Amino acid sequence: MTTQLLSAADFYHTGIVVPDLEAAMARMSEVAGHRWTEVVAYEMPVRLAEGERVLLLRFAYSLDAPHLELVQEIPGTPWSAAPQGAAHHLGYFCDDVPTTSKRLEAAGFALEACATVDGTPSVFAYHLAPSGIRVEIVERARIPDFAAYLRERTPQPQTV
Repeated sequence: MTTQLLSAADFYHTGIVVPDLEAAMARMSEVAGHRWTEVVAYEMPVRLAEGERVLLLRFAYSLDAPHLELVQEIPGTPWSAAPQGAAHHLGYFCDDVPTTSKRLEAAGFALEACATVDGTPSVFAYHLAPSGIRVEIVERARIPDFAAYLRERTPQPQTV
């Protein structure tokens, strides 16, 4: 039995919160050749320290590994851009968000935010280590095949 809370093999992206998602995508494409999924946007009930809110989450993943996730800033929430655009979080898949979240809290990673379904933590959770490292755990069942997820969200060339 392992005592590890997360597995390095389940690490799949580095998240960066940006003030302008489309501008950041364009700049990273121009500078480093990154290609991106279409922007994903959805409203999600999220539990924050001050209570539950419904937030519009907008993000895109780079198509090439190592994967970046650019996330649109939401001021006044954990999705606030760092002053110098530093990495925001490290994303890991897990099999059970509520259980993994409780174990991370017990290990000193404070729960910062989580999605909720019927009032119960689900889908994803953000935890902050005393060192300042933020970890996002994501339910593996939501994205069982990350490569297929990326392919499904790859913009298709326009035909004339």
